[in-house]
Amino acid sequence: MRVLIRLALAAATCTSLLAAAPAPAPAPASMGSDTSTAAATPAEGAQYVRLAQPVKTSPREVVEVFWYNCPHSYQLEQPLDDWAARQNPPVVVRRIPAAWPDKPVMMAYAKLYYTLDKLGVAQREAIPVFRAVRDQGMDLTNETAVLSWAADNGLDPNAVKDAYESQQVADETRAAPALRDKYQVNEMPSVVVGGTYRTSPFMTANGVPGTVPVVDYLYRRAHG
Repeated sequence: MRVLIRLALAAATCTSLLAAAPAPAPAPASMGSDTSTAAATPAEGAQYVRLAQPVKTSPREVVEVFWYNCPHSYQLEQPLDDWAARQNPPVVVRRIPAAWPDKPVMMAYAKLYYTLDKLGVAQREAIPVFRAVRDQGMDLTNETAVLSWAADNGLDPNAVKDAYESQQVADETRAAPALRDKYQVNEMPSVVVGGTYRTSPFMTANGVPGTVPVVDYLYRRAHG
């Protein structure tokens, strides 16, 4: 049985979760325009699962549930964005911060995400935040640290402060666990396509590199 991220939070890393997971099923090769060799079709129950309760949404919607302190979320960020930009029409990836109400650190990083989202810079600042948290070991779970980081990265500290303390961000942060639950995600990163299919690096033989081809397959299946 796959180890769920909620059971591994004490380690504060996704690495331990991958190490504890059982050997994944064989990964598919290329799908669509993203690779050039013949591919095995991803199998339901192996490389992806169908949500027990699909979410009503556009078949073109791709949702990623992530955490700023997860190395695999960090690794998936740019490849998933690159894939989305190659689609015609381009796909907008909707990010949802992974959060549980009884995990203050995760709630704090959800608040950081919604702060940046309110300012319209969440996508632009995603890699800088990952770099600060994962590469530089910064703790961006309190307002003082966030404002210091923002100033060092060219953001207006006053605007960040206003957003961070806003009712909108407080409400969105409070709602984040229910939103994650709506997409039936208990591991991260996870990607949900068309509100129906979910995959993650835990479900492919080679982790993050195997995830985008499966997303591509599911995307074409969802609206093809």
